[in-house]
Amino acid sequence: MKTQELMITMSDGIRLQTFVYLPAGDGSFEALMGRCIYGVAQMSEEAGFWTNQGYAVVLQNVRGRHRSEGDSTGLNNFGQDGYDTIEWMLNQSWCRPHIGTIGRSALARVQIDTAFLGHRAHKAMAPMMLPFGMNLHFGGAYMFSQIPQWFYYCQSGPELKAYEQVDWMPHLYTLPITDVLDKIGGPINLYHQVLADPLNLNVWRSFRDDVFKTLTTPNLMVTGWYDHCATGTVDFYLKTIQYASEAQKRHTHLIIGPWDHGADRDAAGEYDFGPQAEADHHATEAAFFDYHLRGKPPAEPLAPVKIFVMGRNHWRDEDTWPLKRAVPTKFYLHSNGDVSGAWVRGNLSTTPPGEEKPDRFTYDPADPVPTWGGANSGPAIALPMSRGPRDQRLTLYRTDVLTFYSAPFETPLEATGMLKLVLYAASTAEDTDFTAKLMDVGPDGNARLLSDGLVRARFRDDYQNPSKIVPHKIYPYEIDLWFTSNEFQTGHRLALAISSSNFPRIGRNLNTGGDNERDRRFITAQQTIYHDSDHPSHLELPVVPRCKIGLELQ
Repeated sequence: MKTQELMITMSDGIRLQTFVYLPAGDGSFEALMGRCIYGVAQMSEEAGFWTNQGYAVVLQNVRGRHRSEGDSTGLNNFGQDGYDTIEWMLNQSWCRPHIGTIGRSALARVQIDTAFLGHRAHKAMAPMMLPFGMNLHFGGAYMFSQIPQWFYYCQSGPELKAYEQVDWMPHLYTLPITDVLDKIGGPINLYHQVLADPLNLNVWRSFRDDVFKTLTTPNLMVTGWYDHCATGTVDFYLKTIQYASEAQKRHTHLIIGPWDHGADRDAAGEYDFGPQAEADHHATEAAFFDYHLRGKPPAEPLAPVKIFVMGRNHWRDEDTWPLKRAVPTKFYLHSNGDVSGAWVRGNLSTTPPGEEKPDRFTYDPADPVPTWGGANSGPAIALPMSRGPRDQRLTLYRTDVLTFYSAPFETPLEATGMLKLVLYAASTAEDTDFTAKLMDVGPDGNARLLSDGLVRARFRDDYQNPSKIVPHKIYPYEIDLWFTSNEFQTGHRLALAISSSNFPRIGRNLNTGGDNERDRRFITAQQTIYHDSDHPSHLELPVVPRCKIGLELQ
């Protein structure tokens, strides 16, 4: 492998530090480009793999990184800089006019920014774990755990610190939260800009739906059920299927496995989904690029959608996402009005409620329910930011958590698709949060987290036009629980946990009705959850019918 370091000039005169890796031998090659926020060094092994496959590889530090010139917060240049670099590549004797792009997470985002500009030589992209849309926004609240970590780790300047060196944990409870990054250092202006613009997120903006009509770049997307960027990946896929050309739809593929943001092993956490959960992403990408850059048909055609069904622990190809055959099934909340943590549990069943007493709990922002597992950013083993499918019993025996369990399933039940909870609730505050966690509970009581969600009351109807709630008034709330694919085995239970916090995954609501990001005080709130005939709180589960195919039940 031959390596060369260059400074390439962009169309506005800024020069970017660029490394070229060429296979052994002379001639021209199909090429792959990776534009790096975290530094080229983190992709050096990647370059070695692809040059061994006969591809030329160009890795580039984006603006403000290492020796690249420009502002390190210049996210608006991602697309044009990628376009300019492809133009430069085409003028090199070693590059054929068939170029693909690679990289995960923020490196995936720079790929799609370039793809929307439609360069004629950009023939394929593989954006893994794609952050897209309002990726720091969660039901109207911030993914608090990600902001001080991600912006410090990824946006702090030319030389990046290792994640483990960012000691922000002592500052978790700092108020106002705008002071968190001020205390640990980092890009203060960018951090404050994001806090001041929580919904439009101009620095990490979405694209208009109609621009998807212009996409002409075949796309291979990979994410995991426990990836904090999963909603971005799935949203990009859904918008492509809805708005893009038929050719673009045919050449767009989505793979979802039992992974967190690492995507290259079993999901971080306490569960082993078996050896089949591991995936050779390089092999999949190689077949994808060989087809679109070299015209070499794959040994096995790549399905439009490939999902890993947890619980049953196997892969399955699908034609669409979500599955058209999945049946929305309501599981209603029931209790005698005495639910208290996991000590006294309510019930979940498909029977609508009658006259039932509501359940109550107190939400104190000084003592929030701790995050344990889930779709988090950061190290897989750091506390309290452990991520993945962890046993939730650590958090269920709190009096500010309401738990509802189904009866044990007599036959396996598969839930695959989009999830939501419709919750009728009242609060003594003018603004508050309601959270939910969905779990698969085994016969031994182990409560494996499947997904979680939140709604901030002021954003219950409209993200762009928030409005306070009237204390003690009952409102219907719809909580987006993201999505999953899980087969509940015989003897297992479906479980739901309701509270008002999941910290530090989600920033605390201070219950004042004021500016949560800038307030220095908080108040407690008394929360009431209703589940009667007039207020039928329920979980909507996409149940996949079991049908006989050959000798195997699918």
